[in-house]
Amino acid sequence: MSMAQTDEIKPTDSDMHWTGWALDALRELVQSDLRTKRMIERQQDRTPAGRDTPDFGLTQSRLSRSVRLSLAMTERIRTDYLMRREKRKASGEQERRRQRREQAAEAVVQAVTRPDDADDIERVRKLVRERLVEDEILDVQIDTLSPEEFLQAVCRKIGRPPHPIRQPQGCDDGVEATADDGLADREPAEDWPLAPDESSAGRPLSKPPKPDSS
Repeated sequence: MSMAQTDEIKPTDSDMHWTGWALDALRELVQSDLRTKRMIERQQDRTPAGRDTPDFGLTQSRLSRSVRLSLAMTERIRTDYLMRREKRKASGEQERRRQRREQAAEAVVQAVTRPDDADDIERVRKLVRERLVEDEILDVQIDTLSPEEFLQAVCRKIGRPPHPIRQPQGCDDGVEATADDGLADREPAEDWPLAPDESSAGRPLSKPPKPDSS
């Protein structure tokens, strides 16, 4: 049974999602090799011995080696993932990344939905959370792009342009970036800025007074 199929390990982050995919792919590969081995055994039984008889033994040996390597790789992927997970828990990185993804999802919801449309809000929130888990590029960009750029990237992925006068919150509000989470070289992101013609209350800014010409 693959890691993605257990109750304890579900695809709640990109690393876990990739691990589940890799284990599923290896399982399919092993099953394919085993089916091929059985097919070759039946073919060997029906083929008379002779000078032109295929080397069934060599083919079976190569398939057996492929199965053994796939099983060994499966165990290595599982072990490596569990080691990375424990390291992320110990350093606090796992919780910080979870908070960033949640804040990013809420930022997109605020930017592309209307406050009175509860169904659309939940639909967008679920869609963004799924994309942040399943899209490896977005998972990297959440650390490398500014909040404004990341908001635009997510909106492009889901096909929902942000409303120009909405004010979503910054992805990194309340999340302290430290050296042990691999982001020491990145400045903490600020709140999403207001549109140039909007005040914090959502009203147009008053025009500056004209200079006295007297």
